[in-house]
Amino acid sequence: MNKKATLVGGIVAALTALVLVSHGIIGNGAFRPHVSVTLDRRHVASDSSAVEKPVALSEGESQALGRFSSRGLSQPYTAADIDSLKSIWAVVEKRTGKNVSQNGPRKYAGGLRVAYDYVHEFQKCLLASFDSRMPVTTPRLLALRKRVVEANLVSREKVSSDSGLTYEAASRITSRGYHKMPIPREGMVLRLYRIEQLGRNVDFLDSALAVTPSK
Repeated sequence: MNKKATLVGGIVAALTALVLVSHGIIGNGAFRPHVSVTLDRRHVASDSSAVEKPVALSEGESQALGRFSSRGLSQPYTAADIDSLKSIWAVVEKRTGKNVSQNGPRKYAGGLRVAYDYVHEFQKCLLASFDSRMPVTTPRLLALRKRVVEANLVSREKVSSDSGLTYEAASRITSRGYHKMPIPREGMVLRLYRIEQLGRNVDFLDSALAVTPSK
């Protein structure tokens, strides 16, 4: 009864992890809006866009890609990580019989780039909301929200709910169960640094996969 993930499934898992990290501005606690807000839906894409059917990943393959992306938040990628990424797609190719060992890593890196762009801009908006005590949403964030929805990286509902988090950041208070707690700015800055580490790793992936053909 295991649900199979698609090509973007691993990226979805990684993006979810990244968004949770970027929202977790009070350490281990969940960061959820507790104020009543009207969610901004200018970024919501229509359901009419159709894309080619991606290759299905097993649960283990999707989890392996999620772990790979999560490592990018805390440490620089190396040549060994490139080999690890290629080996995951080699397993997918062997299991499915589809020629994905070459394009799979590059497509995954491309999806990770979109994920990074989104969470990076979103975290900057959260920090700006905190500093200004007013919700901040940039035109770039609106465009990136639309892009992650159209790429099937995250649901329209999830992206819409994200907009409410800027209100909570502006209030500098978060809710954990029935308790309200102050949001420390240093935690938000730390999350931004970690996301920027991922950005450097995405640059490394782009460079490495462009010059080193997969087998």
